[in-house]
Amino acid sequence: MPETILLVDDTPANLSVLAECLAGAGFSLLVAEDGEDALALTARTAPDLILLDVMMPGIDGFTTCRRLKERPETRDVPVIFMTALTDTAEKLKAFEAGAVDYVTKPIQHEEALARIHTHLTIRRLRRELEQQLALKERFMRIAGHDLRNPLCLILMSGELARRKGAPPEVAEYLESIHASARQMRGIIDTFLNLRRPGAEAAPGGRCDLNLLARAVAAQHEPAAEHKRIALQLELEDGIPSAKGDAGHVYQALANYVSNALKFTPPGGRVVVRTRTGGVRLRLEVADDGPGVPAEERAALFTEFARLSPRPTAGEESNGVGLSIVKQLVESQGGKVGAEFPATGSVFWLELPLAPGA
Repeated sequence: MPETILLVDDTPANLSVLAECLAGAGFSLLVAEDGEDALALTARTAPDLILLDVMMPGIDGFTTCRRLKERPETRDVPVIFMTALTDTAEKLKAFEAGAVDYVTKPIQHEEALARIHTHLTIRRLRRELEQQLALKERFMRIAGHDLRNPLCLILMSGELARRKGAPPEVAEYLESIHASARQMRGIIDTFLNLRRPGAEAAPGGRCDLNLLARAVAAQHEPAAEHKRIALQLELEDGIPSAKGDAGHVYQALANYVSNALKFTPPGGRVVVRTRTGGVRLRLEVADDGPGVPAEERAALFTEFARLSPRPTAGEESNGVGLSIVKQLVESQGGKVGAEFPATGSVFWLELPLAPGA
């Protein structure tokens, strides 16, 4: 099906010549002779692109473009201005009104066609990307929803096993399995309840960073013992409450600690610290790993980042953990970062103080 272009020009001769050129290029055409006609026409049918004259009787092209961009049905339709005005101020005015490009009169048809094809291609690619993202999000939500059932079975089975009694060394591992399954269920619930970009954020709660640090360390102690890594806490006494969702902060810190254990060699050390600093509180996770080369640090906290350091005992690393940390912490009004001393790494997150803390 051919793409539709709306021509808006009050000069019949211009319309005739340009319409012949575009029709010959295979486009379907709509025609309006002024801004009001264009607005009325697009209220019924949204074209794929609009070629809009600047100087017209009634409302000019700039006003017409602004009004098109205010309406949901035409907001994303690319507008190319046709103008005899060549000074910089007028060009900037066109872009400020919402245009994506402009062609100067007298119009060179080859140039106009090239610009039209470029912006139609960009619009097609953007639509395809939006469709793919929507499909991916739908699949992930279905997968997240379906994962809750086996997790509930794990939790129930673990609870039954604990009630029947088990040797102390087995009970410790059952408790770790139970805690990990609870955390996974919490992560899935968080994912299923995440708001779309642009939605209002939920008001932040209060969280005790020392308490969260102890809980995350307890959860990861079996993994640390397995690699003979000393997992230590350095918690500041009397630290005030942070503003943020405790579940989100727990998940972010758990990602940091999990990464540190993966990249620290057997026999090394991982330290979880809490710190106060003005109006913000800080959680740090320091490790004895290889660090990150300076040339790769810009890719930290980006999704699917592939960095040269590898886990030290064959653990899996999919490159999404740090991007999840960034999203979770920034959604709470916090910040994330990393520092690299002479040896190892220090990954940190900062949160604002809770009101009244």
